[in-house]
Amino acid sequence: MRVLFDGQVPVAYGQVYVMSRDLPGMEAAFAGQVNGLCGASRPGVLFLMTGTDTGRVRFTIELHDIEPPAAAQEWEEVVEVSFLPGAAVVDLVPWGDGSLARLPLTPEGQDTGGLPVYRVRYCAVGMDEGHDPFGGIDPDDLDEDDDTYLDRRPDRYLVCLWPEARTGGGPSDGVTRADAILRQTSGGAAYWHAWARALPPPAEPLRADRG
Repeated sequence: MRVLFDGQVPVAYGQVYVMSRDLPGMEAAFAGQVNGLCGASRPGVLFLMTGTDTGRVRFTIELHDIEPPAAAQEWEEVVEVSFLPGAAVVDLVPWGDGSLARLPLTPEGQDTGGLPVYRVRYCAVGMDEGHDPFGGIDPDDLDEDDDTYLDRRPDRYLVCLWPEARTGGGPSDGVTRADAILRQTSGGAAYWHAWARALPPPAEPLRADRG
């Protein structure tokens, strides 16, 4: 297992992304899914939702050789998607900004050709607490110019990736498994899951885009 990133990520509008191509619209990223926390309907992009609307939240991103054990009980929300990267190195990108970190999916980020489809497990804890603008801190306890509460967000996130076998077609077809909700606890997660399920389906099945 390799830790690709472990630190704070600035969040705006409750969004952050893992990308190897242009960002699609939010509805396009989630169309056809049952989960509304990790959008992967478009190749090359993971559209990640957080409880915090604005602030800096803790993210850990891990790359595994094989499927890791089930998520620990501390994680209140757990969803899985299949991810079709367009390059051997993807970017962790905050909303409206450039790359925060480069995430190599192969040793030293070398393009070895024929990148696999990856399974992604997105875990969260404290989403409802993070939805509070002050993260549970009494604003009366803050000085007028004290914005340190933006660094003390109560929600945390874990992204685990591992290569998965394709479920059909030829080796370059990029056929993937459906996304899944493995654990749901918070009201915020329930809201986004319901929103995603209500979206119209994509116009046609999506395939891997390596260009």
